[in-house]
Amino acid sequence: MIILGIDPGTARIGFAIVKKSRVKVESLEYGCWDLADKTQYQRLNIIFDSLKKLIDKYKPDVFCVEKLFFFRNAKTVMTVSEARGVILLAAKKKKLDIIELTPLEVKQYLLGYGRSEKPQIQKFVTMYLNLESIPKPDDAADALAICLAGIAKMSKHKDLIKK
Repeated sequence: MIILGIDPGTARIGFAIVKKSRVKVESLEYGCWDLADKTQYQRLNIIFDSLKKLIDKYKPDVFCVEKLFFFRNAKTVMTVSEARGVILLAAKKKKLDIIELTPLEVKQYLLGYGRSEKPQIQKFVTMYLNLESIPKPDDAADALAICLAGIAKMSKHKDLIKK
């Protein structure tokens, strides 16, 4: 099974592709789309096109995305919401099963504690996927964590996948 994970943001979008077999989970690709120097319209277009290319390349079975949970800045929440809308649209156009996870859920599924710190999650992802170093930037590590949490959620709640 191939899982695509996305960590939406305003200026950077983290992405990850992992493959789950019966005996192991391995990272196929991860990274970040850095869009800081683009207008919001350009960002949304690049996100949509880049995501379509990634989906076409790996043909994932499941799409995991971080759900907006809480933002202090109204302007930030609006731009991230727009990015999430484009991300979800790209996934639905490719007819992917979608799993949405809050940051709290990601931490609970991976470490069993919803208040875990980011460095703990990064170390877990690095060790679990047998990576040489902590993935950089943080958005890429977050996308890998979202993939792993999506796998855990699927194994516990198969009926929660949104078709």
